Amino acid sequence: MVVNGFIFCLNSCGITYNDRSYEFQNEVYYRNFGKAATLIEDNKFLSKKRNRLLYLMEKGKVEHMNGNYKESNHLFEDAYILIDDRINTNAGQAVAAKLTNPMAAPYKGEDFEKVMIHYYMALNYFQLGMPNEALVEAKRINIKLLELNQKYKKNKNKYTEDAFAQILQGLLYEATGDINNAFIAYRNAEKLYTENDNSYYGVQIPLQLQKDLVRTAKQLGFTQEYQTYSKQFNLTAEEVTSHPAEAVIFWENGLGPAKDQTQITAVDGAFVAVDDAENSIFIPIPPGTNLGITSIAIPKYVQRESFYKGARLKFNNQQTNFQLVEDFYPIARQTLHDRMLREAVDIALRLGAKKATSAGLGAIAKELLGDDAEGIVKAGADIAGAATEKADTRNWQTLPATISYARVPLTENENNTFIIEKYGMSTDSDTISIPYKKGLQLVSYFDVGKATMNYVKPQFKVQQDEVEKKAVTAKDSTSTQKIK
Repeated sequence: MVVNGFIFCLNSCGITYNDRSYEFQNEVYYRNFGKAATLIEDNKFLSKKRNRLLYLMEKGKVEHMNGNYKESNHLFEDAYILIDDRINTNAGQAVAAKLTNPMAAPYKGEDFEKVMIHYYMALNYFQLGMPNEALVEAKRINIKLLELNQKYKKNKNKYTEDAFAQILQGLLYEATGDINNAFIAYRNAEKLYTENDNSYYGVQIPLQLQKDLVRTAKQLGFTQEYQTYSKQFNLTAEEVTSHPAEAVIFWENGLGPAKDQTQITAVDGAFVAVDDAENSIFIPIPPGTNLGITSIAIPKYVQRESFYKGARLKFNNQQTNFQLVEDFYPIARQTLHDRMLREAVDIALRLGAKKATSAGLGAIAKELLGDDAEGIVKAGADIAGAATEKADTRNWQTLPATISYARVPLTENENNTFIIEKYGMSTDSDTISIPYKKGLQLVSYFDVGKATMNYVKPQFKVQQDEVEKKAVTAKDSTSTQKIK
């Protein structure tokens, strides 16, 4: 029976990229980065030409974690060139992508993934003793975000600047002795937070950023700025003391969000909607259009819960907390949402093409077998189309869930060993030793593998009444606009 103006959403189905990458992700989970790199190399799915960018990003990240900074940068540089050359889609791939399976087209990367390449290249260069080159890469993050957004005529990205990128620039400027530009970078980061109620994509303004801004203002003799920011952040002179040798430790925690797919079936003149309380996408279907049963698969990010919720550093009878500086889930969600809005026409094209196919088969059946056969064959074609419909579930899955950081002083002629105490589902500790060296060092520590094992095909449970409510609201809104 057909119900007018109603939407049915089915649970995710089919094999996703998350499933295809399970083996090497499992090795990352256990910190077997060398084995993970080998499995990426042997992965048949990643060896396909259309998945070249995905291969470069996954392998580049794993080599970075394994300490192979030069090899990691070779891979990321190839990825950067591939993105900059604008990955091409041939005619056959384009047709397949438009009609049934977007995964048939070359993977072009989400916009936030394209800029994170430069974050890891910056860290690689720094570890290779090339801080100026690292600074170039850090600057590229926000430059690239701006360039990407300029090419979109409508539904531009809301994620146009990255506060963490500004903080990273400030740290790298400090490492090269350029305090003036470090202050400017910190001020730019602080501005992004204050203009957004002190929270930017799920991250509260870090206390360390406040301290670094006040401290660099003091070092430069900017009395007015020093007094203004000290009062604004309620910081004392003792809290912003500079040290001849320091280290910033980046803590990468958990595994980033993975894409799954949700099947959305539209029936007779309704709207297709992604059921998401915060980000909904509505696709208008012309009134009176006889859709029958037509299914469209749309990707959706699923958050992967991290094993640890936080961490602190203990040293010399002192302790300092790691402060969250980047959360990839809200960034990934927003980026995907904005892209889906831009691609609504393509989604509607797929829906129309699938319906046209079933209508054509129905006409042939009517000619050969009579009127009764037409509806049966059309319904069968619609259901078959729903079964073969796939969303593009590819995404860079070795990214962490979050990045946090802590800044600590180093003591001369001492073994600078720090205890990292991590807490959440359990409390565990590890140690990290940093050799004394004047200036500022950047160090990375990974708990990427310590994620709960929920990344194999997460299920979507959609409340039917909420979906119907959104569809009716959207339909009424469109009708009102037409009357006007």
